[in-house]
Amino acid sequence: MKNKIISTNYKLILYSSIFLLLLIGCSSNENKQNETNEYWTCTMHPEVHSDKPGACPICNMDLIKKTETKTEAIKSEEGMENMVALTGEKQILANVSTYIVEKEMLQQQVTSYSYLDFVENNRKTISARFNGRIEKLFVDKTGDSVKKGEPLFEIYSPDLIQAQNDFLIAFKNSDNPNLIKTARKKLEIFGLTVQQIQNLENTKEISITITYYSPMSGTVIEKKIQEGDYVNEGSVIYNIADLSRLWSISEVYENDLSKIKIGAKVKLNLKAYPGEEFIGKVAFIYPVINSQTRTVKVRSELSSYGGKLKPQMYGETIFMKSGGEGILVPADAVIIAGKRAVVWIKSGDGMFEPREVKLGSRYNDKYYIISGVNDGDEIAATGGFLIDSESQLKTGMPTGHQHGKIISTNNIQQSSEHNNHK
Repeated sequence: MKNKIISTNYKLILYSSIFLLLLIGCSSNENKQNETNEYWTCTMHPEVHSDKPGACPICNMDLIKKTETKTEAIKSEEGMENMVALTGEKQILANVSTYIVEKEMLQQQVTSYSYLDFVENNRKTISARFNGRIEKLFVDKTGDSVKKGEPLFEIYSPDLIQAQNDFLIAFKNSDNPNLIKTARKKLEIFGLTVQQIQNLENTKEISITITYYSPMSGTVIEKKIQEGDYVNEGSVIYNIADLSRLWSISEVYENDLSKIKIGAKVKLNLKAYPGEEFIGKVAFIYPVINSQTRTVKVRSELSSYGGKLKPQMYGETIFMKSGGEGILVPADAVIIAGKRAVVWIKSGDGMFEPREVKLGSRYNDKYYIISGVNDGDEIAATGGFLIDSESQLKTGMPTGHQHGKIISTNNIQQSSEHNNHK
């Protein structure tokens, strides 16, 4: 029994010793990985490395001290020289934030200053069709609303009396239908309604004054005469417009024309109503480009929203074009160097790898990625330029071209001393 207890104690001591050895080994390993490697390099020529202070053999500038962990050194030696390792603390200091790439709706927008105007075919000028005198105004103020068929004014005119008399004479001589037709047509041209001509035909009494009725519904935007005024043929009496619909006239740069289509939806923002949006659609793209400003006018049509919108209001029109789905990344995540574009992909814990991408159009503050990044990739949304700078300091080459070799100043010094001995 005693022997068994001794044997058990020996086993416990043995297992404990093995466990302690393993624990010390792991701790030692971890400490080794966290050990730092110090060297000196040149800010202008990062490929120069030295194990002590001195001058750069290329530009003769003083070398600066740089610290690298063993883990970073091992990773670099294992063919990961293109990658940049950033600890959590370094990412915070460099303001590096990441973004998970996903497909989004491609909504292109073009913003342009615009102004509201009357719809041209909803506007009429009421003018005198003969010489005469205004006896009475039924609509006597600018801004009055009128409906089609409502009386506008009453006028006396010798020309109109003569035209009525000619019609009655032609009507009595009914053997000549062409004469009646001509006399009737003259009254229609003078502005008499079918009902007024019918009354003349039935009563055979000439009216000294004639009431003129509105040919359309709308708002009086201009009144040119007063009661008792004499008017000549062609004199403007009223300007009437239907303000239920308005035009928004914008000027768009020619390089944005491909994003604007007739019938496309537009949004209008007005200074008069901040925070509100008014919806319309593109009705017409003008056929001529302004040679001075390189812009073309675009006409959109929209409701006046019950008179809320008024002609000559200034605003901002936003044209929208949908292009389906695609991969969009923040513009700050893309580093553009000449004809190349690079984003930094997070490939592991604290590791970032450069990826060359092909860019499409820009959608507000994002770029459409044609190729190079996949749905679900995690990229550096901010701080990409700092990662890129770190990569160039590490390799001495622009991003994506890290194929240079590290120059050791120790080898240069040894070679120099050997030549001096000769």
